[in-house]
Amino acid sequence: MKLAKIALAGTVALGLVPALTGTAAAHPVTSRTLTDSRLYGAGPLPATACRERPVKKGDARSVKVYLNEALRCLTRTWGTELRRANLKPSPVKLTYATEVPAKYCGDKWRKGDWDGFYCETSHTILIVLSKDLLRQPGDLYLFNLLATSYGEHVQNVTGMYRAYYKLDYRNKAELAEQTRRYSLQNTCFAAASLRSVWKSFRRDPEDWDDLLFYVRGWAGTYVGNRKSITYWANEGFKSGDPRACNTWTAPSSKVA
Repeated sequence: MKLAKIALAGTVALGLVPALTGTAAAHPVTSRTLTDSRLYGAGPLPATACRERPVKKGDARSVKVYLNEALRCLTRTWGTELRRANLKPSPVKLTYATEVPAKYCGDKWRKGDWDGFYCETSHTILIVLSKDLLRQPGDLYLFNLLATSYGEHVQNVTGMYRAYYKLDYRNKAELAEQTRRYSLQNTCFAAASLRSVWKSFRRDPEDWDDLLFYVRGWAGTYVGNRKSITYWANEGFKSGDPRACNTWTAPSSKVA
């Protein structure tokens, strides 16, 4: 996943903008595109019958088949939801690479970037079929990886991405909090996506707990700590409703 404002954090850290003293709380987010999106009033995501294809260790083809089917399910689910909100769906392209590219979507691929990357300009998701991913290609992990990138697409087509990018910030800490709000909303969207297909997957509750264990491992300054990730993932999964994913009006303690 690409966090679009991280590069700006480096600018702040280098002192290329006026330094601010103190640790004042972050400004409330006032952009109605973020705080009052029409998406929040569309109701829970529709239940979607989705077939999980078998995934084999070391087999890139089986991973592609699984993800291609998952993309069709996500497209149906979110297409219906966006139309309910009187928002226009937009198709997503899915592409694959066997190695981490030097550049993608006009940016250098930073060390530590995820296996999935969404390009907001071309509406394309790139999945890197790395050796590590193929060594343990957990199916629910794959679904969540794709759903996370698809969540960025939803943020893009609803105008949330642009509104987030335009937010002012006073210092590095405030920028980091804004970026966490963006990322944690996406974590919540991905979990809501999984809820929409959960019945057809015929999974046990323990499978969600196992996935959540891995998702918590993504914790970081610009992604959220383990507690915040757990909270927003559970909000999305329990409700299946984008309304529960409104991180933009949440107190700072919920997006730490």
